[in-house]
Amino acid sequence: MNKKVFFAILLSFLTITGGIVYALQRHTLLPPEEQGRMLERIETMHGADEAQKGHAGDSATMHQETGQETVKPRGQALRRPGLPEATVPPIEGRGREVTEGHRLKTFTPTVPAPPRVPETHVTEEVRKPEGAITEKRETPAEVEIPAHEEEEEHVVLPEISPIPGVTFVETMIRLMEHELDGRFLGWRPNDLIIGRFTDNINNFQLGVLEAMRFTTLRLKDSLTRMGEADAYDRDLEDALNLFMNKATQFWFPSAESQYKEAVEHLKKFLRKLHTGERRFYYRTDNLLALVVSYSDLLGNVNRTLIMDRHADGRPVSWFETDDYFYYAKGVAHVMYEILKVVRVGFYEQLVTIDAVEIMDEILHELHRAEQMDPWIILDADLDGLFANHRANLNAPLSEAAHLMTIMSRF
Repeated sequence: MNKKVFFAILLSFLTITGGIVYALQRHTLLPPEEQGRMLERIETMHGADEAQKGHAGDSATMHQETGQETVKPRGQALRRPGLPEATVPPIEGRGREVTEGHRLKTFTPTVPAPPRVPETHVTEEVRKPEGAITEKRETPAEVEIPAHEEEEEHVVLPEISPIPGVTFVETMIRLMEHELDGRFLGWRPNDLIIGRFTDNINNFQLGVLEAMRFTTLRLKDSLTRMGEADAYDRDLEDALNLFMNKATQFWFPSAESQYKEAVEHLKKFLRKLHTGERRFYYRTDNLLALVVSYSDLLGNVNRTLIMDRHADGRPVSWFETDDYFYYAKGVAHVMYEILKVVRVGFYEQLVTIDAVEIMDEILHELHRAEQMDPWIILDADLDGLFANHRANLNAPLSEAAHLMTIMSRF
């Protein structure tokens, strides 16, 4: 061979080899140790491909004999004309296939077992079509979550008597008897000595009395009458007249003696309801008449909670603010107890006028007023550092009065 031809061939070989090495070094970003591991994996894959080729040949021969179409398993080398062999990697989460001799062995990735569920079960009956066998299956029972010890109290509706009006009148009797006999020293507004130092209780009882007067009036005028032509009940008339006696009257007769007699007349009327001599009517107009009366009373109460001057121009003194506060508390207390009975007894009427949610919200606001019991009544500025308890109490009562006004328009 000519030397020039030999050196030309050698130079061409070195040039091609050097370009490949340079290209590999230029485009390889792995460190040397990683490059070594990669070469080892390539050699391993090449050996696996050779084994798969033999297995593929056997499989092709078998499928040719049986006449079935050849389908290559996942992970086997794919060959295309004019292209180098390439291996399809297994899909993550669906297992992987590894060649072992001439057999393909599938390995499924290990999935951690779910946490163990407590073995608390209840038997649940499964209904099947008529004529089929009824089976029972076990399902996990619901775990009861204990209520928080400091969970906020909520409105609890009472169970009422099936005789209309019985629970309504019983609630009136219970409220008034508590103020007359249930409290220590009983009725306070007419006490000459001790009552001078218990003005908070005195004004609370005055608020209870005022709300009882409004309730008795509605009971006499509308709740127990079929219509305008129906006669008034004599015991309710007497009870209302006795409740109208002055609360501070000490004797001849005393205020508490008159109020106790009024309660006795309510008890007589209660017996009439039991015997059927008198009736209590669950009607929408009766419900709205009671709500309108309560709304008017709350309007007067709210005025005393927000005013800073009397009609004659005198400023409201600090010693009067607690009187207004507890008077409003007494009024709200009676309304709260009576309207809880109304919520149950007049439920169908509330549904008819679509006012169930409104009544529930009224009870919620009255319940908020019930929960207010500060140690000392403050009357600071509305934007001051200290509380203004009159304004705080006025907020829920004002909302209750507003909702009553909305209900009265239905």
